[in-house]
Amino acid sequence: MAEHTSSTITIEAAPADVMGVIADFARYPEWTGEVKEAEVLATDDRGRAEQVRLVLDAGAIKDDHTLAYTWIGDY
Repeated sequence: MAEHTSSTITIEAAPADVMGVIADFARYPEWTGEVKEAEVLATDDRGRAEQVRLVLDAGAIKDDHTLAYTWIGDY
């Protein structure tokens, strides 16, 4: 049986400011303890990441994966 979890956080910042941090994949290793490497492999015509390789090390969980992103809206 799969485990499920959820949580909520309130961030006192403008949505564009939050999105600016979330979308800055190259800086993930600076502020997330588990992300050891982050590399943008492909961008769209606006310079937004479309493929990102992440290397994770969270102790017992280690992973190297590539994620695909589709941007909706103006960001």
